[in-house]
Amino acid sequence: MTPLTAIYTLTGMVIIATFIITLVRLTLGPTLLDRAVASDIIAVGAIGLTALVAVTSNRNDVMVLTIVFTLIGFLYSVTIGRFSERIDSGKRILTPDEAKSEHIRLIREAQAELHAEEREALKAARAEHAANKGNKS
Repeated sequence: MTPLTAIYTLTGMVIIATFIITLVRLTLGPTLLDRAVASDIIAVGAIGLTALVAVTSNRNDVMVLTIVFTLIGFLYSVTIGRFSERIDSGKRILTPDEAKSEHIRLIREAQAELHAEEREALKAARAEHAANKGNKS
């Protein structure tokens, strides 16, 4: 086995391993976009595998398949991007810093609301006390 043949074999095995891992992501992906990324990886793997076959077999006519796979992958990505559901920016996953600042903001809002309720209760108690004091006189 020549070094070049070993490289071709290793490349083919890596592409096939990528196919297997990506098929797991394609079937388990929780969102449509996870599945779209997995199908893009499969398209790229098909392009790479087709190019590998073309190089190892010295057949230039197989390279037409790489163009076909490229177009199919591109059109699939554009179609998914066009017709997929838009994600509200308020519902996106936050970075740790954003999550911490959002948590602090929510705590401050809750504290401000609690203080406002306490002020209202204090005002009501003072008004009741003043009314009771006025009734006693």
